[in-house]
Amino acid sequence: MSSLLQTPTQILMDLGIRDPGDLDIEAIAEYCGATIRYKPLHGSEARILGYKDRAIITVNSVSSRERQRFSAGHELGHWMRDRGQVAFQCEDKSFTREWSANNPETRANRFASDLLLPVPMFRPLARELPVTFDTVRRLASTFQMSLTATTIRLVEHGWLPSMLVCNTDEGKAWFVASSELSGKLWPVNRPGKNTVAHALQSGANPQSPQDIRSSEWINHPRADRYWIKEDSVMLRDRTVLSLLWWEEEEQLLDQEEYEERRFSERSDQRRDWE
Repeated sequence: MSSLLQTPTQILMDLGIRDPGDLDIEAIAEYCGATIRYKPLHGSEARILGYKDRAIITVNSVSSRERQRFSAGHELGHWMRDRGQVAFQCEDKSFTREWSANNPETRANRFASDLLLPVPMFRPLARELPVTFDTVRRLASTFQMSLTATTIRLVEHGWLPSMLVCNTDEGKAWFVASSELSGKLWPVNRPGKNTVAHALQSGANPQSPQDIRSSEWINHPRADRYWIKEDSVMLRDRTVLSLLWWEEEEQLLDQEEYEERRFSERSDQRRDWE
């Protein structure tokens, strides 16, 4: 059985897994000291009970295979990272809305992604594919993984500057951005009225993806000068996932020049005060 402190990468290396078709979550869980069982669950997608060095992971038998695999990986993340707590029972929203906070649910989601969407396998398959939900569905089918987890992987390890924004009826829940955008551009608190996401939340069935003016999504003084691509989907709990990507890097270059100019102006002001 594996050590509690092993990372997903170490687990896969120990098991000699190098191909998506070999990512057998039941076998991996047994190696980690957990047995996966399937039965109908009400009010949750999965739960785990552990005692000493053994655990039972129960996964909702009526869910899709992709959701079952991610749910099992998520609970395994609790087992490997949060052992010692009495039990976890995870609802569907844990898998779609917990991706940015520093809490056990987010850590379990990340563990499941690293285990079942390993970057060395994922990146070559995603190379030069368009940043759309059609691409996500193709990759999700290859890895038998959930839409949300696969989309985050595509944003973080794809080849175009991109962003994934999760919105609920209350507004922005979280977002992730590719390395080119991280710390440089931020989404608005609510998608603009001309976005695909807003149309979905209003009950419409818009064409997607679409060219959208950047200011509808991005909080920046010059955003209205540029256009971005948006592809959005509505999940079953009225959560909307929106993929945004930049085919042209002009806005990103302009952003860097704008920030450099502001920094220079602030530096000049500080020198004047001294």
